[in-house]
Amino acid sequence: RTDNRPQFMSAKFAKTCQELKLIHERIPVKTPNMNAHIEAFNSILEEECYVVSGFTNFRETYDIFFEIF
Repeated sequence: RTDNRPQFMSAKFAKTCQELKLIHERIPVKTPNMNAHIEAFNSILEEECYVVSGFTNFRETYDIFFEIF
């Protein structure tokens, strides 16, 4: 489930969802409460992981994130 931001409407995103056999659900416009659990997770992740760690690039972030989770 995502909001309606452009990155979730790209052809590449749609193709990846299809390849992974994921069902992509978009929340209705102006209904952020329908995505509250994801927004809360993203906020906690940013506050407790990204800001504290001071990553220098995407690869470093990716590697460390997947070691933890």
